[in-house]
Order: sequence, then structure tokens, then C-alpha cells
Amino acid sequence: MAKQSIYLGAAGNDGTGDDLRTAGQKINDNFDEVYGDVSTLKSAAGLGTSGVYFESGGVVFEGSTVDSNETKLLPVDPTADRTVLIQDKSGTIALVSDISDIVDSAYISKLTGTAFDSASTLILINNNSIDSADAVILIDSAYIQARQAFTSGLDSANVISLIDSNYVKGIADSSYITSIIDSSYIQTRADSSYIKSIIDPSYIQSQQTDNLDSGEVIALIDSAYVKAKVVNVDLRDYTVATVPNSPLQGNLIFVNNGNSGAPCLAVYDSAAGYYRRIALGAQIST
Repeated sequence: MAKQSIYLGAAGNDGTGDDLRTAGQKINDNFDEVYGDVSTLKSAAGLGTSGVYFESGGVVFEGSTVDSNETKLLPVDPTADRTVLIQDKSGTIALVSDISDIVDSAYISKLTGTAFDSASTLILINNNSIDSADAVILIDSAYIQARQAFTSGLDSANVISLIDSNYVKGIADSSYITSIIDSSYIQTRADSSYIKSIIDPSYIQSQQTDNLDSGEVIALIDSAYVKAKVVNVDLRDYTVATVPNSPLQGNLIFVNNGNSGAPCLAVYDSAAGYYRRIALGAQIST
């Protein structure tokens, strides 16, 4: 409805203006429209309406649910005249915290035409960054000498800084180290594990002595040759059900229930394919 104005007449009390009833009706109609618009915009706590209202220099949005929670749109105190433009399109206004979520691989693909997955991102980082190895190569001895003043000679830290990566790579490779360490030096410095690694098995066999370590003793005892030459005496606590499998001829064991439930010794008879029991006597005494 358009605003209704009260006609006052050409002059005071000339009888041409609106009568009192007509003027009152226009006043009521104007107020009804204003209050209707205000009720749509204004929301005060406890009034049971929703919309927006103005507070402390900002705009407050109540939302569709009337409660104690509102969204306030407040400007930072201006230090000059500012203009903030809202785009001529529909959409959601993004906050600064939303940017990292919005700019994802799909967004980059939309702008560049190329989808960037994690592998592509790593390639971009590797091709456009300097890692520790690159930094060492860039900082060479000439650069350090041009910027460092040595007043009292070179200490160990200065020497390290002067030796750049190219020099180290050119000198300290394995072939260079091998060439400067001769055999006599190795013989005086090498420990037992290193000597074993450079002496071949045929030389060890030709020089073998009786000085065997525990590992070598175990290897000899476990060999088929040794087992074939010895009589195995194994007096651990066996039962008839747990006697050793595939024993050698003459293998002697202790079986705690091998004599009809009583303990006994047993000797393996390979021809028969089983253990033969040896009954135990009475308690030993002097």
C-alpha cells in the first residue's frame, strides 16, 4: 500500500480538507502497514517473533527459532569511509576459516583443468623447494669464505663449514677410502668380525686351529658327522609319549614312566625300531 496523506484543504477551516473520520482512517492504515513491516524485521526477546533488528551499530538476525541465540553482523570501527560490495549472485558467504576447506583438489582442477591429487602435490613441492641436500650444495666453501671473517685461524667448526658437499662427494667415496687404507693398517685395526668378512672360507679351513668360539662349537655338535660318531646320552625327564624322534643307535634316555609306569633308563635299538628299557635298582648307598 502506498502512503496515504491527509488532505488539509486549500486554507485553514475552509471545509475542503478531509473530515476527521477520513483522516483517522488514513492514519490507522499507515500505522498498520508500518507495524506490519516492523514486525517482519524486528525480533525482541520474549515477543515470539523472528526477523532482524538493529543493535549497537550492527544488525542482529534472530533466525527461524526464537531463542537466546542470534547472529550479529557488526563492523570493525572504521578509520575511513569504506565500501563493502556483495556480489550479484546467489550463494554462501565464506569466512576466512572456510578457505582451506573450499580450495581443494576439485577446486584447483576447476581452475586449471588438471586434477591435483596427493602425488601431484608432492611433485610440485619437490620441484619448487630446497631440501637439506640442496641447501648443502648451494652453500659452498667460496660462499662461506666470502662472508666469514677468520681472525684467529681455523677451528674444527670453520673447517667443516669450508668443506662443501661437492668436495666431500668427490673425495670420500668407498673406492677412495679403500685406496688409502692399506692391508697392514687393516691388520692392525680390524676387529674379529671384519677379519672374518675379508678372509674367505678356504683360507679359514686351511688355517683352522682348536680355538673355537661357542658358535663354532654348536655348529660342530649339530653336524651329522659329529652325531654319527658319538653315543647320545640324554637324561632329561621324558615320558613314553614324549621320547625323542629318530634317535641314533644306542641313544640313552631317562623315562619317568617307561617301566610299566615306574621310572627307568632306555636304550634305542635301531634294528628293532624302539627303545629297550633298563630297570632301575634300589636306592644307592655306601
